[in-house]
Amino acid sequence: MFSLSSNIKSVNKTLILNICSVILLQGISFFTGPIFTRILGAEQYGLYSVFNAWVSVLACVMGFNVSSALVTARYQFKNSYELFKSSVLLFGTIICGAVAVLCICFIRPIAALTGYSYGMVILLLLMAFAKFVIKFAQDSWTYEKKAQMNFFVSAAVSIMSVSLSLLMVFSMSPEIRYLGKIYGYAIPHIIAAVIIWFVIYLKKPAGMNLDYWKYSLTIGFPVIFHSLSQNILTQSDRLMMEYMNITNSSIGIYSVFYGLTAVLGIILSSLNTSWCPFYYDDLENKKWEVLDRKCKNYIELFVVLTCGFILLSREAGYLYAGKEYYEGINVIPILVLAIFFTFMYQFPVNFEFFHKKTNIIAVGTMGAAVSNIILNAIMIPRYGMYGAAMATAISYAFLFLAHYTIVKHFKNKFHLNIRIFIPGLLLISAAVMLFYVFPMFWYIRWGIGGMLGIFEIYRIWKRKSIF
Repeated sequence: MFSLSSNIKSVNKTLILNICSVILLQGISFFTGPIFTRILGAEQYGLYSVFNAWVSVLACVMGFNVSSALVTARYQFKNSYELFKSSVLLFGTIICGAVAVLCICFIRPIAALTGYSYGMVILLLLMAFAKFVIKFAQDSWTYEKKAQMNFFVSAAVSIMSVSLSLLMVFSMSPEIRYLGKIYGYAIPHIIAAVIIWFVIYLKKPAGMNLDYWKYSLTIGFPVIFHSLSQNILTQSDRLMMEYMNITNSSIGIYSVFYGLTAVLGIILSSLNTSWCPFYYDDLENKKWEVLDRKCKNYIELFVVLTCGFILLSREAGYLYAGKEYYEGINVIPILVLAIFFTFMYQFPVNFEFFHKKTNIIAVGTMGAAVSNIILNAIMIPRYGMYGAAMATAISYAFLFLAHYTIVKHFKNKFHLNIRIFIPGLLLISAAVMLFYVFPMFWYIRWGIGGMLGIFEIYRIWKRKSIF
């Protein structure tokens, strides 16, 4: 009994630290949002958001996503995993260098496409490399269950980024303060990436190993198209709004509430990152009853979090942004629906990852990305930021259906039925109605949200586990 209790406590501690790590590193934009939205204003916040969108797109190509191979390498190369990790990190770095050289050769058209100076294009490349290294480290530490290391690095990078951003923003002239935000965010990440690279590689240095490199490339390369498609889903709305001559002010307003709802996406990312190592262990050991129970608990938890977020988000939006942003506050529930569809699609995608079907993952996500571009082109000119939000939500719903259909035809049958999500969708739809029907009656929405929160805390306490 003592051993079982100690194991549950250890698992919960790992989960909580991993969740906090992702929230700290990815949530920096949200936590500092109320400060920077007011300092920068809607137009400059829009410029900063577009730069981040380009970084995210470029980061998909850096390293060819070889870190994706770490998920299954723990099972495939049990006795040589550390050598595998070092060799693949070196391989990914070589690929990053090749991508950077190629971009520098075409720096003029890239600068013309983005509208940035040559120096800013170089900064884009450095930031994309930093994201590759930090993601590689986070993936390895997560699947190795080294939650303390993940938490320490995330906390250090986040604190440095916020501090330097504030310092540099106030040191810039008012018309270019967004550059201070960009530099303040980039410099700590680049420095941290260099340090992390040497810490991981020097632990057990390894050179070229064609077997490791081929394995990582086979799994990672298709993920490029998956990641690019995901970024098209998340970033194309703002990029297309810019090229459709939607004002920077409107893009800034949309970006602020996109950033606000992103806190739910960050929570989802942290939960999924913490969920996967234990999910893959249960899949490996074919613990089907345990999996079904944990999946039901996970779905219940995120449904409650989503409903609570919707019910409280109107007042949170007023606090998060200044008055110049209020006209876009009704876009929040639409963006939240997109995040819930993202949650749904991660179940079949995690199953595909475990079975090394990354090529199939890429096909499904590319289809959703194409549909997003088409829907954006139709809906943004007509409905502006609301059209962009609706296009995103519809595309993520399609993404779930595409991946769910794919895994249902696997030789290894997917263990969940689509019916398991229906009660949650109905409850979330009710929360959306409350958001729009009772805009002034905050105490009704907050009261219901509070009761849902108490219910879920009791459920977690009763089962003594997050999942």
